[in-house]
Amino acid sequence: MRIATLAPNYPQPLANAYLNDFSRVSRFFTYHPQQQKDFEERFHYLLEQRCAIAPSLAAHLQEFNRQLGCGHKTLENIELLASGGAVAVVTGQQAGILTGPLYTVYKAMGTIRLATELSQRHKRPVVPVFWIGSDDHDFAEINHIFVPTAKGPQKIGVQDKPEGRYSVGHLPVPKDITSFFEQLAALTPPMGWQQEGLSLLKETAMASENLAEWFGRLMTFLFKAWGLVLINPVEPQVRKLSGQIFKQAVETAPKTAELLDVASAEVKGAGFAPQIQGEKDKLHLFYYRNQQRTTLYQRQGVITDRQGSIIGDKEQLVELARTSPESFSPDVVLRPLVQEILLPVLVYVAGPGEISYYAMLGRIFTLFNLRMPIIYPRPNITLVEPLVQKLIERYQVPLELVTTGVADYAESYLKEMDGVGVESIFKNFRQMVSQNHNIVVNEVTKIDPELSALGKEHLKRLLKLVDSFEDKVQQRHRKKHQTALGQFQKLNQMLHPQGEWQERMYNIFPYLLKYGPSLVPAMMEKIDPFDWRKKVLFFD
Repeated sequence: MRIATLAPNYPQPLANAYLNDFSRVSRFFTYHPQQQKDFEERFHYLLEQRCAIAPSLAAHLQEFNRQLGCGHKTLENIELLASGGAVAVVTGQQAGILTGPLYTVYKAMGTIRLATELSQRHKRPVVPVFWIGSDDHDFAEINHIFVPTAKGPQKIGVQDKPEGRYSVGHLPVPKDITSFFEQLAALTPPMGWQQEGLSLLKETAMASENLAEWFGRLMTFLFKAWGLVLINPVEPQVRKLSGQIFKQAVETAPKTAELLDVASAEVKGAGFAPQIQGEKDKLHLFYYRNQQRTTLYQRQGVITDRQGSIIGDKEQLVELARTSPESFSPDVVLRPLVQEILLPVLVYVAGPGEISYYAMLGRIFTLFNLRMPIIYPRPNITLVEPLVQKLIERYQVPLELVTTGVADYAESYLKEMDGVGVESIFKNFRQMVSQNHNIVVNEVTKIDPELSALGKEHLKRLLKLVDSFEDKVQQRHRKKHQTALGQFQKLNQMLHPQGEWQERMYNIFPYLLKYGPSLVPAMMEKIDPFDWRKKVLFFD
């Protein structure tokens, strides 16, 4: 496997500034992600806080990760966290089918590599932790994958979901999963690791009580060799330790809303769009009613759901958060705070959207007597298979277009292959037609001046005929080079499908079924967590 790099950039302006011009956004973050002294400061802060995780959490993590099939290194890492001598590099993502988009596994890879490097640099144990986003109730976001094929990205998914706002961590593996596996088998070549891989996917699905557990089993399979620790926040043992944040959220709701408004104004003032849209009465908590997730609001002295149904008064909710924290679930504002009280977070490895979220949370951390961790960008990777690499080399596609798409380059190629200069010929032809037509009209208007208007209409019709002729010539030219155009289209489908970055569209398992699980360590070896540039990995 060979690596090439490109300048780092994100389409999100604030995240892009974080990568390339940190001074523009430094006021929104507690630490500089590239300064050694900031890492040392964060280390000391955590050690002063007596950063051992709760004994009950350690016991639960041991049991949960064993259930997922972890190795001894994961169990050792949990023991290190329980001892108080270790800190964590944390990342997280929704519990998507087959781990979701490629960037989910890139987050885990970046987290593991960063934890390893920081441990070596600072001579302290640093543990990689993955927070499974099992709270989320948006089933449509996680119920499908896209498979790269010769015809472009093919969407396959599952539909078997009860009506309502159920957290993914509470949903069983869908009954129609057999159909999903049949579609995946049909869309992937019967070669390499396909049969073994499909068997693994089926076995892990059947062994899992819910979608979050299935996600965890697959992530454990991919990363057990590096001791990745997985945590599922909807587990009752984890929820019980989150009550402190839920209680404070109820008590400080008006101040939280005020601070989010301040952050929003500051982000706008710096020239960026706020990632979080604050609502004045929102508690930033969800409440489970019949297992369904409902947003909470504080209105006229009582706590209600979105429809206005009363849940209780403030005092009742504070008491409920203390005695039954499993009845609550945090939103995007509170999730980082829950993470912070449960784990000694040295670094959070974030995607571009999360970087923009964290930019608004500094004052919220302070309100809850916490401190924002170091925010670190996840790896940005594009995979180039051998056939795709051959096409890149054949058509001499510039490296920078590998991650942005080759549609414009295909048009440039067509012009280059145009040996007669069709555009120029027809441009001159139009000028000639117009000039000669004007000469004729100027003469015939001596007979009748009203022929001038008729002449203009006649010229329009003539030029339309010229346009039609040019279109037919261009069509013949494209037809002559249809093989090349088809190959450019294939490049786009594999590298920039549907105008999206590859990592946001495709899933890791179609690649693994084709090339085998050894692809993961081969990729891990090429990731330098301190190099923020885009990475293009060629499967030589």
